Amino acid sequence: MPAEQPIGQDQVLAVNVNRRWSEVEAGRAAESDVVLGAWSPWVGRSTTIRHFDPDRIAVVVACRRGKTMAVYDVLPDEQGQRWHWTGDGARKRIIFHGRPSARYAAQMHAPAPTWKAGEGTPVKVLGLDALLQGDQPQDREASEPPQRHVVVGQAVITLSGSSHLTVSIPPEYSITVTTRAPHDRSH
Repeated sequence: MPAEQPIGQDQVLAVNVNRRWSEVEAGRAAESDVVLGAWSPWVGRSTTIRHFDPDRIAVVVACRRGKTMAVYDVLPDEQGQRWHWTGDGARKRIIFHGRPSARYAAQMHAPAPTWKAGEGTPVKVLGLDALLQGDQPQDREASEPPQRHVVVGQAVITLSGSSHLTVSIPPEYSITVTTRAPHDRSH
């Protein structure tokens, strides 16, 4: 089982990469540069009120047209910094340090937050528990199937091992869970 996130790093920064993802596809920009930087933390035109606290961000998720394109864990660099400021003046932006996430790899290509036309910010803050965890127990039996996931509407259902399901749904969904009798395995 992986270690828990450090206390205080409990949020996900979902970033809208619609405009820049074509640079990644064309090889003109590195995926990490597009996903991890330079994001404005400011609310509207403010230079004092932040939309998010960069110290609380554990994961950055790149979103494009409602689909998750990349997931990065925010990690300290060689100097122990998880992020740094870039730019001049009062409206500096933030660049995060990190690498592609193995823990949340199941999130790839899953439904992601979408932005409505005219929405003023390219970032959204989510709780860390909103992400699908892709880790497998280390003592998994070799006979167990690998993790699989399926997308149904905007819900993502992930099977880990042979009997653990994780369901990720948008906030407007509801879910009903029922169990069958042990002998009824035909469905």
